[in-house]
Amino acid sequence: MEKYQIVTSIEDMGPYVSKLILHMPCEVRCAEISEQSFNIYVGRRDSVTGEESICKGYQKALAVYPCDAAGNKKAVSNLAAIELAEEAPGKRIEGDVLQSRFIDNAYRVTLLHTLGGQPEKSGFVFDECVGEICPQLKGWKQEEPEEEKALKFGYFEPEEVKEAVPLIIWLHGAGEGGSDPKIAYGSNKTCNISSPAFQKYFGGKAWVLVPQCPTVWMDDGVEKLGKSNRSIYVEPVKECIDNFIRQREGLVDRNRIYVGGLSNGGFMTMRLLFDYPDFFAAAIPVCEVFYSHNITDEMLESIKHIPVWFAHAKPDELVPPRETSLPTYHRLKAAGAQNVHFTYYLYMQDLSGRYRDAFGRPVRMFNHAVWVHVFNDECHTELDGSAVLAGGEPVSIWEWLGTCKKNDN
Repeated sequence: MEKYQIVTSIEDMGPYVSKLILHMPCEVRCAEISEQSFNIYVGRRDSVTGEESICKGYQKALAVYPCDAAGNKKAVSNLAAIELAEEAPGKRIEGDVLQSRFIDNAYRVTLLHTLGGQPEKSGFVFDECVGEICPQLKGWKQEEPEEEKALKFGYFEPEEVKEAVPLIIWLHGAGEGGSDPKIAYGSNKTCNISSPAFQKYFGGKAWVLVPQCPTVWMDDGVEKLGKSNRSIYVEPVKECIDNFIRQREGLVDRNRIYVGGLSNGGFMTMRLLFDYPDFFAAAIPVCEVFYSHNITDEMLESIKHIPVWFAHAKPDELVPPRETSLPTYHRLKAAGAQNVHFTYYLYMQDLSGRYRDAFGRPVRMFNHAVWVHVFNDECHTELDGSAVLAGGEPVSIWEWLGTCKKNDN
């Protein structure tokens, strides 16, 4: 029984096994191993229930080479990396609109030839996983509060915080609730908020807090996905935020506390703005499901000073923008809101150039998944298609967020 490690990459549609690091029985050189050296099979089971997934099978090696402990290429090593494609058997989660769970990806990698022409160095099977590496989650932690009813949460801690820096609160969608905070911050590209490319917009350092809801944020105690615009989690999530700040006294800039969320989390983003209109510096509600017909003019008046950038897709299959974000945006503008923006997609398709169909065209996506563009910082436009400006310069959605301060509202 030989050992291997998993390297996970969090991509637009979730986390995938992108690389295996094999603990070789001897040193190997680049010329001794290739893409044809290994047979790679993966079985998949629910990490909680143990139920076997039907999505399993063989994967093809994209590249094979000696490597260091982080999977970086070397000329000679007793470790070997196998790069894998982003495909279904390697996905680390499964779920639906209301629930996601991590999967145990159990690999069985067989060496198909001898090493160095020595018969005794053949027939090796790597089937004991000894850990997982996910470079994108460096600096991320999670906590389970002592109080029974307090929300669990994950968070990103910047290195060497010695003064007050911004805090970004991100609220997950309906499928990321439950009792494992890593689902809330590690099942999609929420981790991009902690990347240097995003952190630079906030002065190079910003806390990221991701509370996890046990059910869904829209749960009003009667319906989990109703249209009441109420939630039993308003006070718990605010308490989670307040406790997080209190425990880091002097290290959070109270004039630069931001809130954003996707879908169900977009609902809670709006709910928090209405309930605590003097707390947040700005907000990003993404494909939010807060029904405009339940918003009074007085409620809108109370938040019109808060910078808000909505993002939604016109053909959204789950959350109709004409009942939620679109009329709310228009009503805010009519009420005199100055720093309110709306990026509206006619449909969702890959903008990175990475994903293409059989004809070479950008892959069309689930139209509800606007968070893909948000997490990739690909929102730039107003409702009319013109560029969003800050200080007279075109900005992206996260760049804009970093310019907002509460004392400027």
